[in-house]
Amino acid sequence: MKKIFPVMLVAIMFLAANLAFSQSVSLNPNGVPIKTIMDFGVNCSGGQIHDDGVAENGYGWNASAGNPSAWCMKFIPTVYPYKFSKFCVGLTRLSTGVASFTFTITMWKSVNGAPTVPFNTVFMDTVTVTATAVPVWPAVTFYDFVLPSTWAQVTAPDSVYIGIKYNPVTMTGVFVASDESPATPLWPGYCTVAAGPWTTIISNATFALCRSLLFRTEGGSAVSFTHDYSVPNYLSLPTEWVKNTLYNVKAKVQNFGTSAETNVPIKFFVNGVLTGTPINKSLAAGGVDSVSFPWTPLTAGAYTLKIASALTTDEYKGNDTATTNITVNASALQTFFCDPFTTAGNWTLTTNGGTVPWALATSFATPNIYTLPSTAVPPALACDVDAAGSGNSSNAVATLTTSINCTGKTGVYLTFDHDWYALSTTDIAKTEMSTDGGATWTELASWNTSHRSATETIQMPAAENKAAVKIRFTAIQPSWDWWWIVDNVCLKGYLMTDIGNSGTLPTDYSLSQNYPNPFNPVTQINYSVKTNGFVTLKVYDLLGKEVSTLVNEVKNPGYYTVDFNAAALSSGVYFYRIDVNGFSNIKRMMLIK
Repeated sequence: MKKIFPVMLVAIMFLAANLAFSQSVSLNPNGVPIKTIMDFGVNCSGGQIHDDGVAENGYGWNASAGNPSAWCMKFIPTVYPYKFSKFCVGLTRLSTGVASFTFTITMWKSVNGAPTVPFNTVFMDTVTVTATAVPVWPAVTFYDFVLPSTWAQVTAPDSVYIGIKYNPVTMTGVFVASDESPATPLWPGYCTVAAGPWTTIISNATFALCRSLLFRTEGGSAVSFTHDYSVPNYLSLPTEWVKNTLYNVKAKVQNFGTSAETNVPIKFFVNGVLTGTPINKSLAAGGVDSVSFPWTPLTAGAYTLKIASALTTDEYKGNDTATTNITVNASALQTFFCDPFTTAGNWTLTTNGGTVPWALATSFATPNIYTLPSTAVPPALACDVDAAGSGNSSNAVATLTTSINCTGKTGVYLTFDHDWYALSTTDIAKTEMSTDGGATWTELASWNTSHRSATETIQMPAAENKAAVKIRFTAIQPSWDWWWIVDNVCLKGYLMTDIGNSGTLPTDYSLSQNYPNPFNPVTQINYSVKTNGFVTLKVYDLLGKEVSTLVNEVKNPGYYTVDFNAAALSSGVYFYRIDVNGFSNIKRMMLIK
C-alpha cells in the first residue's frame, strides 16, 4: 500500500557505525494518494528542474535522528567554470512543526558518483538561511534563496550535489517536498543522519517511491574568456570494456570563448601516453562538436583515459581535459544463469514451520500492491502471507535445484529484482550461497527492514572457479501481513580466458571485489598474477593515506586470497590497490562496525 508523507520515528542514528532507519508512519492512513498542485510561480524556472511541479509527499527526520542531518540532489553545470546563483526548495510541515525553518544550503563535490564525506566538514560552500511561514501539509511552498556572490565556482567538468542540512532537534516537523510520480525520471538524491554515511534516498524503504526532491537551481558561466576551448565530457562511453575489442572513445568539444578558433589539436591519452593522431577542430564562438578516437585495449586492467584540447592561447585550463578511469576485463560479461520465473521449475520450495510457502505470483496488483523495478514483469516468485491465507512462516526457503558451474569464471555476482515488505525487525529476508552443491551455506545478504522496489547486485568472489554453486532465498516472517517477491534472479561474471576448465594458471592479472562488502571487521580479497613479479597490495583511506600493506613480496603465477582485518580502523570508505609488473587496479570497499 502506498505510504503518503513518511515521517521517521524513534531513533534514526548511526550507532557503532550501523545506520538504522526506524519504521515510518503516514499522515494519510487510508493510503489514498494526495497530489497537491501548487502555483509555484517562476521559482528557478530558468534553471535545472527535475521535478514535475507536483508534490506527492514530504520527507523529514524525527528529532532523534541527530544533528545535523541532510538531503541533497545532483546538479550538472552546463558550462565551466560555473556559478550557482539561486537555490529553490519546496517545503511543508506538520501542524505541530516549526513555521520558521532555519537550515544551511550546502554544495558538495561529486566523488565516485556520490557527495563527499564527511558531509559536515568536507563541502564546497554553505550559507545559512531561514524559510518563514512554512505551510501545513498538504500545502507546499517553494522558497527562493539567492546564493552569495562569493559562492564557490565549479571549475572541473563534473557534477555537484546541492541540498540542505539542519538540526532536527530544534527544527522539528518540517519536510522536504518530494515528487513521486512514476512518470518523472528518477534523479540521483542522497540523504544522511548525523555521523552517518550518505545513502541513496530510494535505498531507504520509507522513501523508495521518490523520483526527485523539489530542489531546483539557477546559475551560469562564472567568467567570460576570449579564448576558452574545452573538452567538457565524454559521450556514450561503453558500460563494459573488454580487451582486444575496438572502441571509439568519443568526447564533446566546445568553444566557450568569444573568439572563433581554427585547427585546435585535440589529443587522446591512455595512462598518460599520447595515443593515436591528434584531431584538429575549428569552432566559432560558442560552437559545439565532438571527436572520436579508435582504441583497442590489449591487456586487462585499470586505465586512465584523457581527451584534451591544446589551444596555445587558452585562458582557462580548468575545462580543457575530460578524464575517466575504466577497468578493462579479460572477457565479456557472461550470464551463467537467469530465471525470469515463467515457472518455478528451477527451484525447490520448502516451508519449515508456518503456513506460507513460496509460489508464483501471476499479478503484481493483487492481493498486495507490490512495488518492483520496471524490469520485473509477472509472474514472479513470491512468499506472501495474504496470497497464502492467514498465517506466518518461520522458515520458507526457495533453493536453486541444480548447481551452476562457475569453473573458469571470475568476478561472479548475483543480481535480482525484489520487493521486501516487513512489519517488524523480527521479519527477515536472507540470501545465501553454497559452493559445494548445497552441503554448506554462507549468507550473502539479509534485511530486517523493508527494501522496496530494489535491484540487488551482490558480489560472490567465493564462487569463482567453483563447479557446484547454488543460491537460496529464505523468508523468516512471524508477523501477520508481509511479503517478499523476487524476479530476474541471475548469476553473472567473466570468463578466465585461455585457462581451460582446469583453472591451473591465470593468463591475466586481476583484482576482485572484496567479500563481504560492506564488512566488519574482516573481508577477503582475491587477486591473480599472470607471471612472476613483485606484488604490492595496499589499503588507503578516503584521503589517500595508506592504512595497511597486505602484500609486499614476489609472487609466482596463480590465484591468491588475502584477508584484511580492519578491527583497528574506523567505519568508512576505503580503497585497495594492487601493483604488479605494470598492472594496477583500485577498488572501493566499506567498513561498517
